[in-house]
Amino acid sequence: MRVLLFRYDPKVPSEQIECDINSNISGNTNGLDEKRSFEVKKSPYEAAQKAHAIVVCTEWDEFKDYDYSKIYENMEKPAFIFDGRKILDHEKLMRIGFRVETVGKNLNHVNNHNLV
Repeated sequence: MRVLLFRYDPKVPSEQIECDINSNISGNTNGLDEKRSFEVKKSPYEAAQKAHAIVVCTEWDEFKDYDYSKIYENMEKPAFIFDGRKILDHEKLMRIGFRVETVGKNLNHVNNHNLV
């Protein structure tokens, strides 16, 4: 199984991202023979292109203002978004078509009930 991670953070230099990810991956395969790789992208739009999911793990305000319709258009479907900080407009994201998940908040909505 190959896991490809595209990482974007508007406040963290790409060198720091690479260092952090490499230190977490190094020697931590949990007994699996997985090929893991990642790329740091220059924009959230580039990072989400052809992705199956987006995971938001930061509270930067700019994540609230992205053009999520544009992001959704360029993703694989079904398109998932995991909001780890509960900062996004979940109703709006679901109207766009995202399957939205968040920690600590039950989102029982029409397009979330049948996750593949």
